[in-house]
Amino acid sequence: MAPLPASPSLLDALSAVFDQMGADPRAWALGMARATPAVTLVPAFGLSAVPAPTRLVLALALGACIAPALAAEVNGAGPFVLALAREALAGLPVALLAALSIYVAGMAGGLVDDLRAARESVSLPSLPEQLPPVAALFTLLASLAFLETGGAARVASALATPEVAGHFSWLTVTKAFARSVELAFALAAPLAVASVLIETAGALVARAATPAFIGPVLAPVKSVALLGLLALMFERIAELLVVTSGFR
Repeated sequence: MAPLPASPSLLDALSAVFDQMGADPRAWALGMARATPAVTLVPAFGLSAVPAPTRLVLALALGACIAPALAAEVNGAGPFVLALAREALAGLPVALLAALSIYVAGMAGGLVDDLRAARESVSLPSLPEQLPPVAALFTLLASLAFLETGGAARVASALATPEVAGHFSWLTVTKAFARSVELAFALAAPLAVASVLIETAGALVARAATPAFIGPVLAPVKSVALLGLLALMFERIAELLVVTSGFR
């Protein structure tokens, strides 16, 4: 009986797969390095809610999509480790731009929580940290809008741009941070104005009321009124988050 052929090693099997796909494993590694900041920083990709092996697989999948665009970078000058670091740095502005609207939405929600003097907090694995309820709601809503409007595909397309450092420079990130103030203001300004009006009305009522200690009784009314106004505006806020989700 003829002996069985030796089983191929894992390295041989991977080499065969790469040959069949026509992909260079070094280009795949560069693509993974460029995609790692987005997988790590964008809340819509799960953060700590997704196990590290799953994030690694996601980075590998994005790297496979980016690899053809990086084929020319494989034989560049310098050590390969420096090339990996260079690609990770090139992908960082894309990750920041993709995550910006989500973090800004959370900050706007946090302002609403501050206006209503909320003391409770929500801790979810998909959130970057413990957040008050409205901030957590806005963050999750912005993350959902990012995924539903094709944010992941836009990230992959941006990362596959050959001159990604030129299209998504740090100057672009700085301008985006400046524009994000408009988004935060658009989300929180109506509720901030309503808070001032409610506070003024409460102060006038407390001043004219008898007995005078009715003021503390009116304090919860402000929170309820703000939540009611948020419920009325929620559809408009959701539409705004969908329009501004991710980057275009």
